Amino acid sequence: MTDANQKWLITLSITLIAVAIMLLHWGGELRYARGDILHGEVWRVFTGNFVHANWRHLASDVAGLLLWTALAAYLESARSYLILLVGSGLGVGLGLLLLDPQVGWYVGLSGILHGLFAASAIRLLSHREWLAGLALLAAISLKILWEQRFGDLGTAKLLGVPVLVDAHLYGAVAGGLIALALLFFRR
Repeated sequence: MTDANQKWLITLSITLIAVAIMLLHWGGELRYARGDILHGEVWRVFTGNFVHANWRHLASDVAGLLLWTALAAYLESARSYLILLVGSGLGVGLGLLLLDPQVGWYVGLSGILHGLFAASAIRLLSHREWLAGLALLAAISLKILWEQRFGDLGTAKLLGVPVLVDAHLYGAVAGGLIALALLFFRR
């Protein structure tokens, strides 16, 4: 199986896992829930990224993942895609746990998506694709700065669920740091 096919298989697997969680109503057991994590259910730090509040929320996140896979996955190997996926997911969950004690629960892939796009910006810059890399880095940075200052960009109304913008920040920071680490350790 080619590397490109492996990346599409990862994306399809993530999508199927998220759909299965919705269909089987496992969200309550898998979502990020601070109280449950502090009582030993540590898997929720990661699994909450694959739970969604409703079908619109799931469709939006899957669309973002498909977009990243179509446009930017070529920048990563299947192995680095998995590392970014796991690392960004843990970055979101641990960021919420350590830095946002007021957050009781979280669901969704959006934090991981921000991590993937941040990593892609760094990867483009490392390939000396300056315009694309700087444009993507600027877009992600401006979006996160806007969200931190003014709140979400109307996504909550569209999806019918609150948007936890700090998850986007933590995912982007984790993805960016992981991309830099991957570049450093490849040399």
